[in-house]
Amino acid sequence: MALDIYRMDTKEFIIGLTDERQNCLEIIFEQFAYRNGRNIDPYADTIIDTGNIKLLIQLIDEFIKKTDLNKNKKQTSIILEFKGILNIFLEKNIALKFIGD
Repeated sequence: MALDIYRMDTKEFIIGLTDERQNCLEIIFEQFAYRNGRNIDPYADTIIDTGNIKLLIQLIDEFIKKTDLNKNKKQTSIILEFKGILNIFLEKNIALKFIGD
């Protein structure tokens, strides 16, 4: 199931998270749900404001500190790419919408 990410201001498509990408990001999404009670999943739509973007970045940073990044280079690459996208929209103060199938 694809999970697509859009800008909230212009409704422009940003990136689609394939099953593989979602699986790699699942550990971050689980921690996100644990911390604030909101789920990011392929079956629902979720709006992520800049406060929640900051939380996702923080969770990624925590993951990076405690994980051997060489153990799963594919996951590391996907998580770092996702962090880069989040940083761009945090800097521009733009919320994101995750749209599930």
